[in-house]
Amino acid sequence: MLLNKYIKYTFLATTITTLLTACAGSDGSTNSSTAPFTSKPISGTAVDFYLKNATVKFDDCNGLTTTTDAQGQFSFETTANCNNSAITITGGTDIGTGLPFTGTLKIKKTDLQNISNNDLVASPLTSLEYYLGSGDLQVVLNNLGLTTVTATNIKSYNPVTDGSAKEMAVIFTLQQLATQIEDNFQAINKSDGSVALTQEQATQIAFSTIASTLKTQGNNLFNSNGDLQATALDAILTAAVNTAQTAINAPVDPTIAGKINGNITTVSTAINTIAQSGDGATLQAALQLPANQTTLNTIKDSLKTPIYADFTLAGYSLAELKASTTAPLALSHANLATALTVNFKLNNTKSELTDTIKLGFKLNGSRGAAKENLDVIIHNIQVTFKTDGTILSAKIPSNTKVNIASSLKDVTQLEFTTQTEIPINVSNGSIPLSSIVSSSDTLKTYYNQYIGKLAVNDLVQASAYVLPITYTVDPALELQNDTINVNGIQFQGSSLVAHFKLN
Repeated sequence: MLLNKYIKYTFLATTITTLLTACAGSDGSTNSSTAPFTSKPISGTAVDFYLKNATVKFDDCNGLTTTTDAQGQFSFETTANCNNSAITITGGTDIGTGLPFTGTLKIKKTDLQNISNNDLVASPLTSLEYYLGSGDLQVVLNNLGLTTVTATNIKSYNPVTDGSAKEMAVIFTLQQLATQIEDNFQAINKSDGSVALTQEQATQIAFSTIASTLKTQGNNLFNSNGDLQATALDAILTAAVNTAQTAINAPVDPTIAGKINGNITTVSTAINTIAQSGDGATLQAALQLPANQTTLNTIKDSLKTPIYADFTLAGYSLAELKASTTAPLALSHANLATALTVNFKLNNTKSELTDTIKLGFKLNGSRGAAKENLDVIIHNIQVTFKTDGTILSAKIPSNTKVNIASSLKDVTQLEFTTQTEIPINVSNGSIPLSSIVSSSDTLKTYYNQYIGKLAVNDLVQASAYVLPITYTVDPALELQNDTINVNGIQFQGSSLVAHFKLN
């Protein structure tokens, strides 16, 4: 019996030793079936012309973003959780024209860990690839009249350095066509005033209709000289309008196609006048020459889209608000309810326009060590602008969610939904916060309780957070993009912060 046990134990020990030896290397170390992840530096470039201060989002990396520099370049290190992702680029300024970039650049999902040269270029061409796929991409490139780029090198092709001036002009015009479609479709509102198409939906319509129209051999959008072809342009715009009408199940203003057509034809003709020789960098530099100022102005006038500018809070300019951190501004205690007003204007408007805005405000009052706060988010305010861009009217639609939080005693933190449409009293193009809060008996009660706590010589920090849905905020304003959080509900918007002393 003891001999049998000894044999069993010896056999077991031998088996274990054999297994351990088989799992070890020649030096006795243990091999792993998966090598440890090694981070890799990646660089990229965003091209309309180069886009400075644009936001680069890695779509498959849990919201990871970075920002382009003054030459449109960005960099990041891959991680175990972010090494295979699509990329979306928005915002910033086109350094060729000096205009805010209101379009979208895309790169399809890419194995970032194994790209050649560790370098990526996001351009209108990679956006076409994103929405078309690679199957018909070469035909599309041919119909754009491009010869220095192929479907295989599209993610490393930089039209500023790798293309001729004429090819750079083609690619720039292509992006303006997509952006004009995107911007105009984002401005379409439903009957209740809400936005009919999201930015992503508008971008998809723009690039998908361009790609689907040009994937047929011979449908040339540009000829070999870089001249825009009217037939293909008309076909793209007709397809885009039809696609948008199907998406929103409602008619689209028939004048949109003609307006875009006119703008893009003007841009293409103008930029071709200076795209005679050299490469894309030559063209980018030529746009800045005094001799070409008229051409640049023609391009800019054709491309300008409505954009938010001239923000004020309580009647004070942005410069005064920024300086109030060290020198509080005077604010009348007696007129506090009407003095706290928000004003914003749309530039580059040519007709009455409506936008949907999320608005939040935070009031922090202090008297020595004593402090009280009132925080509010209103998720849907519809603002209509006059043809000169000033505010004409505003309302809170029915079924709008409102969140409130306050340190006031006996004030319950809550969320409620408006039951009816509520007009907002617009005064001289400004929206008084008092008018907004008066739209709800509950909110008005809390607001009045808060105002009643304040007295002469108290310090008040008033912050307004504005998130427009359709149009963008001019980057030249250099507003902070901050997050307001009320009871765990939050959004990120352009913030205006003012420090007041009540008198």
